[in-house]
Amino acid sequence: MNSARGNPDLIGGDRCVGAGRGTRVAARRRGRALRAVVPAVAALLVLAACGGGDEKSGKDADTSTVTPKTGGTLTVAMASDMRSMDPFGALSNSYTDNTRLNTVYDSLFWHEARTGKVMPQIGESLTPDAGNTTWTLKLKPNVKFSDGTAYDAAAVKFTWDLHAAPERKSYQAGTVQAIKSTEVVDPTTLKITLNGANANFDHIVASNLAFIVSPAAYSKDPAGFARNPVGAGPYTFKEWNPGDHMTFVKNPTYWQGKDKPYADQVVFKIIQDSTQALETVVAGSADLKVSVNAEDPVKAKQKGLETKTVTIIGGESLYFNNKRAPFDDPRARRAVSLALDADEVDKISFNGNGTPTHSIFPPDSPLVDPGTETVQRTDRAEAQRLLNELAAEGKPVNFTYSIPQNANAAKTAEYIMTQLKTLKNIDVKVAPMAIAAFQTDIVINKNYQAAMFSYYLSDAEPGLYTNLSSTSPNNYLQYANPTVDENLEKARTTSDPAQRKAAYTAVAGQLRQDAALWTYQSSVVTGFHRSVVVGMVLTNDGMVMMDRIGLKT
Repeated sequence: MNSARGNPDLIGGDRCVGAGRGTRVAARRRGRALRAVVPAVAALLVLAACGGGDEKSGKDADTSTVTPKTGGTLTVAMASDMRSMDPFGALSNSYTDNTRLNTVYDSLFWHEARTGKVMPQIGESLTPDAGNTTWTLKLKPNVKFSDGTAYDAAAVKFTWDLHAAPERKSYQAGTVQAIKSTEVVDPTTLKITLNGANANFDHIVASNLAFIVSPAAYSKDPAGFARNPVGAGPYTFKEWNPGDHMTFVKNPTYWQGKDKPYADQVVFKIIQDSTQALETVVAGSADLKVSVNAEDPVKAKQKGLETKTVTIIGGESLYFNNKRAPFDDPRARRAVSLALDADEVDKISFNGNGTPTHSIFPPDSPLVDPGTETVQRTDRAEAQRLLNELAAEGKPVNFTYSIPQNANAAKTAEYIMTQLKTLKNIDVKVAPMAIAAFQTDIVINKNYQAAMFSYYLSDAEPGLYTNLSSTSPNNYLQYANPTVDENLEKARTTSDPAQRKAAYTAVAGQLRQDAALWTYQSSVVTGFHRSVVVGMVLTNDGMVMMDRIGLKT
């Protein structure tokens, strides 16, 4: 959901926060008490990317319905290596990891781009009872892991139980805390009882719990499984050269039949530098990359690449620590926000190639009323008035702005510092930090006054709840407002789309009034690829569906 901007490819945070770069969500059944915790580390991790192409002019491409040829090697550029190839230690709800997880495990369900609808894959259906506290998962029959063992309800239970085991220290431990119990009804049916009603549990499964391990393979070697994974995906694991590449080969027993997947082999090549990755794809040494870098869509098209872009919930932001001085006073937050201009940041940091915004919601989001904004527009006169008022009370606004070490982050920080220095009664210092230190201070310890932060939410549920609820451990803003809490609860409990929209619109209005954060760049996920790549389906989580992609005939 989240991350902090580091190098355009290595971003600390969703370019810095939470669990993934997020979603527009179609209204679905909602419910009450599922507190899914987005991994803190998913917040500050590797993001941004590029693709490639071999045409003279770039274009938006939709090759999702084009059938690839059989054979060949598909090479995917990735911004970072993985910590683990199991779904417990990997960032399963972050596009940096989920494409590779999908390669070897496939998915129970996935989020359709733009609509945010939950789509079936190995899971056939996931439906609640009338109270939204008991859900029934149905699996497709006769699916097997690549080791020949059954992919069944017992395997799903086994995997989710491991997420919950304290000794496993899974990144999804907070997510499964919402599950009271699971019961295997028959080989294709799992009964799931929640600790509280939540009609959006299917969205949570699609975002956070979609990758299932082979119980037999895991039990044989729990310690080694993260480096030798076994799933039911379209490809099987071949080799891992840390820091350089991963290789997967076609699964001959894949559940969709011998015609899938299309490529004989997939190689994930680690290229941390954004520009180098782009040029690598252009040169044909890689075929594809998925990016959250604001400039990459324009750069990719200029290089003649084909692109597919999804705008989702979230954005690159200035995060205020709402519990620490000076930003425990909403007037200080408003003053800083009103002094800054999203369009100016776009010109300075992104060469005018980004997507300036005044809201965490996309412009056409079905979740809020049209025109809803979550930040106030620039008003430097009002900003100065607030600063003067605070100074008269003996509270001048002096703070440190923490950023991950990166040239683009430095540009934005320089703009912010320059603008604020034109005002009286305010002083700001910029503190560039190594990604690991930034992650520890901001995401884990919440030890900051203001910080550059990006978040990309794969879905409103649990994404907005975990980022904004006063009781959530992943509320890095340290923000608490009873109106927001009340409406977040309404949004997850109501089954009426109009009521859900009203609830999220109220959340947005309160965020704007409280100036809890200043969002200036939209969350945009873009897949870039050479024209030889076809069949690319990009999910709202930024994941590439690896059973469908391949090379042109």
